[in-house]
Amino acid sequence: MAEQADVYKYFEPTVQQNTLALSNIHTLTSWGVGTAAGVLGLTGWNGFIFFLINWAVISSLVLFFKCDGKPSVYFKSSFMDVAGAPVLNTLLSYVLVWTLMHALVYIYD
Repeated sequence: MAEQADVYKYFEPTVQQNTLALSNIHTLTSWGVGTAAGVLGLTGWNGFIFFLINWAVISSLVLFFKCDGKPSVYFKSSFMDVAGAPVLNTLLSYVLVWTLMHALVYIYD
């Protein structure tokens, strides 16, 4: 009986909508953070450390303000959906925008 209760715990369209909204938040903020890193002229490990710091801040803000500290209410695997799963896709977007902005600002130095 407990297994059947777990099946009906989440309404799948709502979970998908929450995941899409979270993906949009991470993607848009990675563009902003990548732009900031490029304009600031961060290179090498400094740029990746900048990304990780901002990733932690943004994930914490989403966790505590959007999820009220209870991500298991909104996502199936709770914390991993908020902080861990989309990190690779967001990192790729960040690196793309970071290098583009760095090249545009510092190409003729």
